[in-house]
Amino acid sequence: MKKYALFVMEDIISHVSTWTAITKEEVKEGQQVYLKMEEGLLYVSRTENTGASGNVISDASVGEDVGVTSLQGLIDMENATITICKVPRVGRGGSRKVELERLKMLANSKSYIAAIGVEALIALRKVGISPNVMFGTNESVIEAAYHGLSSLVVSVDEQVSLLLSRLETENLEYELVDLTVE
Repeated sequence: MKKYALFVMEDIISHVSTWTAITKEEVKEGQQVYLKMEEGLLYVSRTENTGASGNVISDASVGEDVGVTSLQGLIDMENATITICKVPRVGRGGSRKVELERLKMLANSKSYIAAIGVEALIALRKVGISPNVMFGTNESVIEAAYHGLSSLVVSVDEQVSLLLSRLETENLEYELVDLTVE
């Protein structure tokens, strides 16, 4: 995460002149605001003092998008955690061989849920959960982590190694849980 923060500070912030954020309260052009990342989205507030500030470029009502310039400081962001749940392919039992109660408990602890494979999708459906993403999952989870959003990835066992490789390439930490019932 430190590597990414350094990359953002040196390479991105120096090239981005206007950041887009969501307003928490009404703002007026030129006002100083504070920035904070919440659930993967950037928000601004006039009153909630954080480690990063800037100036809005236009008037905006609560919940609207607004441009922020002259960014100073570091944007506070939670450390994202990634949990990967391995489930068997249909030839080895598929969703019928998944520890469903444990899956439900793990899924309820994360705000961003991803599925890789039909078996993973059906296991999630069996516990009443619809994934946020099913296609482009590996890159989506990486982007979510860079935005401070913790993820749960339910994946068929044959796809797990590719995901682990991508996470390791990005120096992102993860926890691997085998949900296969023998």
